[in-house]
Amino acid sequence: MKKFLLLLLCSILFISISCRDEEEENSDVKNQIEFQLIGKGNLIGNYVSQQNTIITNSLQWSSFLNKIDSTTYPTSASFITTHVDFNEYMVIIVVDETYPSGGHSIEITKMEDYPQYINIHVEKSLNGNATSFITQPYHIVKIPKTTKSLIFN
Repeated sequence: MKKFLLLLLCSILFISISCRDEEEENSDVKNQIEFQLIGKGNLIGNYVSQQNTIITNSLQWSSFLNKIDSTTYPTSASFITTHVDFNEYMVIIVVDETYPSGGHSIEITKMEDYPQYINIHVEKSLNGNATSFITQPYHIVKIPKTTKSLIFN
């Protein structure tokens, strides 16, 4: 009987500690960071290296735009905007690998603000082989400027 009570007490204590750890872990998240879309789609004919990049100034931004617009199809023409006030914002660029067909996509799904860093969630997907063109998915957003580390997952 004593062993049973001891086992029951240990189980309750373990469950209580587990629940508290989950609550503390979840309470570390301050909030979700709202990001604004700049552009999303597939590079076609003007490929760049696969990357997760943080752009913090206009020189870096211009260099990136020149790379993706270096062929006859200017990708940035489809962007919502190419003007970014780098005193207030920074740009997050996610570019996937190249694929021999279409239907691939990449998306920044959410950003979580922790005390020491920002966690950027990125998801890849395939929705059929829509085209026979070589494509390279990208997603570009802007967020308010921060000094925190950005971690891509």
